[in-house]
Amino acid sequence: MTVTETRPGGAGVLDSSAPAAQPGGVRGAPDAGPRSVGTADHKRLGLVLLGTSTLLLILGIVMGELLQAQLAAPDTNVVGSRYGELLSLHATATAVLFLGPFWLGLATYILPLQIGTARLALPRLHAFATWLYVVGGVVFLASYLAGTPSHGGITLSQPWAAVQGLSRADRAATSLWIGGLFLVGLASVLASGDLIVTMLKLRAPGMTLARVPLFSWASFATSSVVVLATPVFLGGLTLLYLDQRYGGTFFSPSNKAGVAVWQHTIWLFGRPEAFVLLLPGLGAAGDIVSTHFRRPLVDLTTARAALIAFAGLSFAVWAAGPGRASAAVVLPTSTWLTALTAGPVAVSVLLWLASGRGGPLAGAVLLLALGAGAAIIAPAARVRAGTAWSTGQLHVVLFGAPTLLALGAVHHWAPKLFGRRLSTALGVLQLLLVLGGFAVVGVAEYVLGYRHMPWHVDSYARHSLRALHGLAAAGGGMVLLGMLLFALSSLAAAWRRSDAPGDPYQGMTLEWATTSPPPPANFDALPEIRSAQPLADLRAAQAGPAGGAA
Repeated sequence: MTVTETRPGGAGVLDSSAPAAQPGGVRGAPDAGPRSVGTADHKRLGLVLLGTSTLLLILGIVMGELLQAQLAAPDTNVVGSRYGELLSLHATATAVLFLGPFWLGLATYILPLQIGTARLALPRLHAFATWLYVVGGVVFLASYLAGTPSHGGITLSQPWAAVQGLSRADRAATSLWIGGLFLVGLASVLASGDLIVTMLKLRAPGMTLARVPLFSWASFATSSVVVLATPVFLGGLTLLYLDQRYGGTFFSPSNKAGVAVWQHTIWLFGRPEAFVLLLPGLGAAGDIVSTHFRRPLVDLTTARAALIAFAGLSFAVWAAGPGRASAAVVLPTSTWLTALTAGPVAVSVLLWLASGRGGPLAGAVLLLALGAGAAIIAPAARVRAGTAWSTGQLHVVLFGAPTLLALGAVHHWAPKLFGRRLSTALGVLQLLLVLGGFAVVGVAEYVLGYRHMPWHVDSYARHSLRALHGLAAAGGGMVLLGMLLFALSSLAAAWRRSDAPGDPYQGMTLEWATTSPPPPANFDALPEIRSAQPLADLRAAQAGPAGGAA
C-alpha cells in the first residue's frame, strides 16, 4: 500500500501536472498587493481580509484612546461634542469590522489547505464578498467625515437616541453608516456561505467530516451562525434606514415593540454574532496545541462537540427579553441561558490543558479566567447595570481573549501566510503588551464599575476617578502598541519572504503537506488520509521497514 497519492485534475482537486516544489519552498507566494485585485485565489483574498481588518482595528483602538483621554482629563476638550460618534466608531471598528472579518480572512486562507482542496467552491463569489467588505468599510468610515451618524450606534441598547433629532447632514451621514454596515454584513454572509459549501463539497478523498481539523470545524460552525443570524441584522438596518430616510416609526418612542426589535437585530450584544467572535479562536487553539505538542487532543470528538454546542448556544441570546438584556451587568451573557456558553469554552480549555499542559495559549486562558471571575464577583458586589464594569467585561472577554487567540493563530500559520515565521522575540513582546493592556483596561474598568462610574458618558463630577481612567488609557495604549508591532512584523515578513520549510513544526494536518507559502494549486500530491492526522500517519509509514509501502 502506498502512503501518498497524486490527485487527478478536475474541479476542486489538484492537477498532477502541477510544478514541483522548489527546495526553498517559496513558489508563487501570495500577497495582498495590487495583484490581489481581480483574483479568485483564496490565499490572496484571505490576506486582503486580514490586512484590511487589522488596519480598521488599529483605527478603532486610536478612537478608543481618544475617548479614554477625554475621561482621564474631563476638564479638557479632547473630543468635543463628538464623543458619541467616536464611541460608535470605536465599538464597530473593533467588533464588527475587525474580529469577524479577521477570522473570516484566516479561514479563507487556511480552510481549503486543511481539507486538501485546490480552491474555494465559489471563488468569484468569495472575491466579490471580499471587496464588498473593503468597500463597506470605506463607506462606513466616510459616514464620519460626511457628518455625525447615529450616536452610540450598535452599542446602544435603546434605539431612540440613534434616530431622533438629527440634522439633514447627519441623516445623510447615518445613511452612509447604515449602508457601510449593510455591505459588510452582506459580505460576511456571502463569504461564510462559500466556506460552508467548500467544507461540505470539496474535501479531499478520505477527508471525512470526523477527520477535518478543529479550526476548519470552528470556521464551519461560525459561518453557519453568520449565515443564519446576520440576515436578521441586515433586516434591522433596513428598518433603521426606513426610519431615517422616510420617517418610519419602527424605532420611534410610540412603538413599544421597537426596543425588542432593536436589541435582537442591531444591538451588538443582543445578537448571536457577538458570541461567535470567540469560536474560531477555540478551534485555532486546539490545532495549535495539537501541532506544537505533536500529538492530537485527548478527545477530538468532545472538542468538536464543544464547538458545535457553543455555536448552538449563541442563539440563546434571542431568548432574552429586552428589559433583561439591557439591564444586565455581565454582557453579553445577559441570562443564565446565554451564560451556558461558558460550558463549551471550559471544556475546550480543559482539553488544551490536558493535551499540552498550558502551552502558548495561557494568555487567552488568563483573560477568560479574569472575565469568569468578574462575572461571579459582580452579583456579590452588587454592581449596577450600565456602569463601567460592563465595559471592562466586554474588553476582557468579548474583545481581549479572541484578539489574543487571533494573534496566536497568525503566528502559528505565518509560514503558510507569509513564507517565513514571525519573530519569536517580537511575538513575546506583542503578547505581553496586548495581554497586559487588556488586563489593565479590564481591572481599571471593573474598579470604576464597582464605584458606580456610568459607561458611555463623556464627563463626570468625581475627580477621584481620574487616576483609574488614566490607568485604562495606559492599558489601551499598550494594546495599541502591541497591535502596531504585530502589523509591522507581519508586513516585514510578507515583504521579506524567505525559504521557510513546508512543515516547520512536524505538523499532523494537511496544511503542512505543501510548501510555505503554498503554490497556486495548493498541493502537488496529498498523503493518503486514513485519520485526522494524515502527516503523522505518513511519517510513521515512512519510518517502517518497507519505507512507506506495504
